[in-house]
Amino acid sequence: MAAKTVVKRSGSKIRFVMLEADLADGDLTEITQAISSALKQSSPAQRLIAAPARPDAEGGKNGAGVVDEVEHEPEVEEIEEVEETARATKPRKPTIPKILEVDLKSGEMPFDDFAAKKVPNSDLKRHLVVAYWFKKYRDIQPVTGDHAFTCYKKAGWPTTIADFSQPFRDLGRAHKGDFKAKGFTINQFGEDTVEKMGSGSD
Repeated sequence: MAAKTVVKRSGSKIRFVMLEADLADGDLTEITQAISSALKQSSPAQRLIAAPARPDAEGGKNGAGVVDEVEHEPEVEEIEEVEETARATKPRKPTIPKILEVDLKSGEMPFDDFAAKKVPNSDLKRHLVVAYWFKKYRDIQPVTGDHAFTCYKKAGWPTTIADFSQPFRDLGRAHKGDFKAKGFTINQFGEDTVEKMGSGSD
């Protein structure tokens, strides 16, 4: 007679069919058709994904060789990294510059005279001139976008810059000074650049 064994573990289904019978010559066709019909009624095979071997299983295999379905879920660290990247790429909202109440006229070198002498021809050079003048003639450092905006208005330079702190950030990356949250401090390399302005070598 037929012996049928069904093993089911971890959501997987295995069916093993064994048939043994003593048949007369005329019964073979009928039995063959019965077997074919039984196999067609079996459920279709499921696609399985091999699970990684558990270290506590014998021989590094998953249990008794049973295959489990595995799904990968994103790690919490991966989600946090994506969120951090999204925050980093969020555009910075520039602050609206304001005119400061600072003395630009008195002393041995008023700012107008200094700006006319140096003739800076770019925003980066104009910001360097501002930082240099405040350090040398007013002993003020660091300087901010408001200092630059005030000097731009005084000198009649274009004030179409979207963010008056951005040139100071760029100068910091160019190693012409140090930019921090409180403002920009010019260094010796930035000073050298300003001192060469107006001499025909800038």
